[in-house]
Amino acid sequence: MPQTIVFDVNETLLDLAALDPVFERLFGDAGARREWFAQVLQSAMTVTLTGRYEDFSTVGAAALSMVAQRRGVTLERAGRQDVAAGMRRLPPHPEVADALARLRDAGFPLVALTNS
Repeated sequence: MPQTIVFDVNETLLDLAALDPVFERLFGDAGARREWFAQVLQSAMTVTLTGRYEDFSTVGAAALSMVAQRRGVTLERAGRQDVAAGMRRLPPHPEVADALARLRDAGFPLVALTNS
């Protein structure tokens, strides 16, 4: 029986750097996107470890608020919506399609898991 390869989606398959222009506009610093995603991961892990569940949108919005508060930035609703919309249209990293095709052609069952 072939082994199954399981992939996370965000930042493993999909390129979050596509959100950099949005974070640059909202925070004046594209690096805020990395800070935000680190906060998303930390918050999601905390929620999971405490036995609760929150969907990715809720965790992402809360993390965005935390980063804005730390940086002293007031985010308008439209800015928050821009981040959410950007998440829904993230492109894959350039090498993803070929790499997945090679794994599939080698007989590996492929699965993607995400909470978003």
